Amino acid sequence: SDGDWIGVFSPSNFNASTCPGSHGSGPGPAICSAPIKYQFANYSSVYNRSGTGALKFQLINQRQDFSFGFFTGGLSNPALVAVSNRIVFANPKAPVYPRLALGKTWNEMTVTWTSGYGISEAHPFVEWGMKGSHPVHAPADTVTFGRESLCGEPARSVGWRDPGFIHTAFLKNLSPEKEYYYKIGHTLHDGKVVWGKPKSFRAPPYPGQKSLQRVVIFGDMGKDERDGSNEYQNYQPASLNTTDALIRDLDNTDIVFHIGDISYANGYLSQWDQFTQQVEPITSRVPYMIAR
Repeated sequence: SDGDWIGVFSPSNFNASTCPGSHGSGPGPAICSAPIKYQFANYSSVYNRSGTGALKFQLINQRQDFSFGFFTGGLSNPALVAVSNRIVFANPKAPVYPRLALGKTWNEMTVTWTSGYGISEAHPFVEWGMKGSHPVHAPADTVTFGRESLCGEPARSVGWRDPGFIHTAFLKNLSPEKEYYYKIGHTLHDGKVVWGKPKSFRAPPYPGQKSLQRVVIFGDMGKDERDGSNEYQNYQPASLNTTDALIRDLDNTDIVFHIGDISYANGYLSQWDQFTQQVEPITSRVPYMIAR
């Protein structure tokens, strides 16, 4: 029927009981574990005729396992029919989604990323240097937050999801306008290093230096799902157009200012991972400065 839908849940062990009123005024399934995203079964064009179909979901590494739940009864009165086997990334804790920002001085760059490794499990760092030079390591600070740090529902209840750990390293004494290469990483207790993907950035000019600097300033972007899925507070589909336009012109961009209203997560913590993944092609290459 038109009320059948499939939700993506992470962690895979979710609570399918109904929790009416806990999701605020926005549309979305009224259940006690908010799905990361969902699609109606009739998004497959043959479903209403045959009762079968195929849907595609894009999953990103969010530190925990996933499962799919099939529901009937629509969003307001959902009834769980079936649950898939659990799905897990090869390394759910791997470092992902690096974000650059200018430091406190002109010749400093900060690198921030997310992982599932706390400081008791692994040592976070950035390996970096100019091409052809011997790379050096910059240690990273690690922070996280708990449910009690958030203001109220749905962030403290149905929208809560463990945020993992947020790491920040400071790359100092950069030479003006030089190209630098870097990799985020974690050294485990056995000496093994878990690496992120190699990236690069161009250092800013010296203050007062004659230099063309190309600046992008925008606000109120939000996020959306490339696979066509729905999500809570789902009103930013044009954010993909903005993101793709920035990526296409990245070679002509030196710095980005995102002046507020960042992800529109509105209490659903999984959407912050989805936002940082969406903008990662930008944030890993040029400083991405946030204002509010």
